[in-house]
Amino acid sequence: MEEALLPPSNTTATATAAEEVDHQPVVTITTATYDNGDEEENDTGVYREGTIASARFNILSTMVGGGCLSLPLAFQQSGNSLLGPLLLLLTALITDFCFRLLVASAVHLKRPHSTRPGTDSFESITQEAFGPKAFIMSQLLVFFMCFFGAVGYSVLLRDMMEPVNDAILESLNLLTFIKSEWFTKNLTMFAVILLVTPATTLQTLTSLKNCGAMSMFSIFVLGSCIVFRSVQCQVNNPSPEPWYSYLTLFPDSPRELLDALPLYISCFVCHYNILPVHNELQNPTPKRVSWWLRTTTWGAFGLYLIMGWTGSAYGHCTPTGKVHGNVLLDFDKKDPLLLVGRMCLAVTITLAFPMLVIPGRDIIIRSYLPGSTTTAETPVVEQSPADDLREPLLSASSPEEGEEEDNEAAPDDEFNDEEAPLDTVSENANIDGAPPSSSYIVRLLVSIAIFWTAGTVASLVDGIEVVWDLLGSSLSILLSFLIPCGSYLV
Repeated sequence: MEEALLPPSNTTATATAAEEVDHQPVVTITTATYDNGDEEENDTGVYREGTIASARFNILSTMVGGGCLSLPLAFQQSGNSLLGPLLLLLTALITDFCFRLLVASAVHLKRPHSTRPGTDSFESITQEAFGPKAFIMSQLLVFFMCFFGAVGYSVLLRDMMEPVNDAILESLNLLTFIKSEWFTKNLTMFAVILLVTPATTLQTLTSLKNCGAMSMFSIFVLGSCIVFRSVQCQVNNPSPEPWYSYLTLFPDSPRELLDALPLYISCFVCHYNILPVHNELQNPTPKRVSWWLRTTTWGAFGLYLIMGWTGSAYGHCTPTGKVHGNVLLDFDKKDPLLLVGRMCLAVTITLAFPMLVIPGRDIIIRSYLPGSTTTAETPVVEQSPADDLREPLLSASSPEEGEEEDNEAAPDDEFNDEEAPLDTVSENANIDGAPPSSSYIVRLLVSIAIFWTAGTVASLVDGIEVVWDLLGSSLSILLSFLIPCGSYLV
């Protein structure tokens, strides 16, 4: 069973350094229990509504999408039969580990209630570890990750729907009157943005649980279409070269390997939504959380592996022997099967837009529109002046007498899946991560500003590779790997 470490338990103040090393228990996210005690009643009237299935689909709909269309190119550049799959596996392992570090840090700061929604966020964890300046930096990082993610999806949608644009305008006899190439190219993209804008005003991500399931079904259909056409091509291709001649173990050059790395990384980015979804997960016991994270990460890995390998093998059927950054561009635009796949991708991208806009919208409302936010759903914590002396995440403090003995004597049956976490709002509780309870008008205006600006930027971008390289080579590494690990260690 895969496990990730939670912060170590506290040791007594009189223990020697050697005793601390020998006797300090290590708790894992899959078997950890919280201190026994009476759980506070949930008198807020607001309850956790997320199931493991809805949590999984919400994260997958953020993680899996248009980025998987660039994986065939990444596999081809890095060696589709050895180094490429190994790089994908390594990225998945690190991603799963960082997911668990985020949750472990949040649980250490404030133990979750089994029914009352949590208030943790990526930014609040960063603030606790590195201070107020890091909080601002992490806010900007999450915002720009979401913003450029929306830009990238808009570019994919525009390129994919270009034949639809032409068909619609031609059927209406408008091509003779509309001379603007920019307008004809981006018409359908802005029409979809207009239709999706109301969905970006939803209060929480759990409201999108049905959208996440539909999104994953659509991407599964798309992947099936690509796999079928690739296999069909290998069987029926009249080329004198055998199909396995396009299978490679290593990249042709170090430059190609460096070009492929950002594509692998960007396919797993969704870390900014882990804690908001965890906040709404029903009965977030360690085993349930571990199962949610494990099935999410490795479900995405399996889909990526199949699409990346079979898509890269389709290079055998292209005139140049290479695949594009968007593998759909290598197929015939009039192929009826791939037309179905394109429509499924359009559905996936459309349903993923709210998952990208809502986190950025909430950051702006929490930070820059405080007058429009209420925290009635979250209990207010009285803080004393001693709170200013809070220590880092891993600092030790003296437990109450008998606490260590109770923990060591805990029977195995305490580690079952039915156990509910303790609801104690700790001294270090940070309610900055609570979903802002703002008016519909405020959410609508902020969503329009973010979403339509991203669409405008997308209309000026030539290709999707520019966006993925920007995200994967800089922002994704910082947000996905460095900050979660740093926050846990500090």
